[in-house]
Amino acid sequence: MCDSLIQRSASARPDAGRGRRRRALRGQSRSERGEMRLIPRRVDFFEMLEELAGTARRGASMLLDCFENATTPEQVREAAIAIHKVENVADEICHRVIRELNATFIPPIDREDIYLLTTRLDDVLDYVDAVAQRVVTYRITRPTPQALELARIVGRACEEVVTAVSLLHDLRQTAQIQDCCRRLNEYENDGDAVLGEALDDLFNGMARVPLEVIKWKDLYDHLEIATDKCEDVANIVETILVKYA
Repeated sequence: MCDSLIQRSASARPDAGRGRRRRALRGQSRSERGEMRLIPRRVDFFEMLEELAGTARRGASMLLDCFENATTPEQVREAAIAIHKVENVADEICHRVIRELNATFIPPIDREDIYLLTTRLDDVLDYVDAVAQRVVTYRITRPTPQALELARIVGRACEEVVTAVSLLHDLRQTAQIQDCCRRLNEYENDGDAVLGEALDDLFNGMARVPLEVIKWKDLYDHLEIATDKCEDVANIVETILVKYA
């Protein structure tokens, strides 16, 4: 009888519910529970940022391949769907970085710099994806020479972004990082120049049909903004270099 009374008493304890909750939380990570680690656990933010930069490069490469090789609306649509899937992967990486950042007490570099670098890398692919979706919407199967050149510039800039982000593992490589940032600035300038030529041709050349002007200007703008976002990455990398090199 004593045993049964003890069992009933234990089951009626006010902390029994808390015990169940603790057991339920035991299988979750600290980041899932929204807790911050006081004892640092190794989280390789640089590796995640490099992975994110790699997705931007992959998306830009797929867009260029679409411009160079897709000749039918079906091929263009398939390419756009594939690019959008890559963009979704980038979004998942962004969420992972931010979750880990919120749960890490002492990140390897300033929290704000990691956040800004994450969002700017995601912006690059967002604009690449936006271009791909517009190519489908506007029924474009043959890009203009200027659109093709802008896509190539975006591809080269994304290659440089991957190199710059990978060098953040060792900030002593100051010269190499600065060279990457300089080249990214040059690519952005190249993008501005091609955009100027494209708009001059669009408004003063033979493409005077209003709908043609609207769709091509929109496409050119998004391609050029993608190069701007790559330069934003370079600016953040340079800021990190000034702080820690």
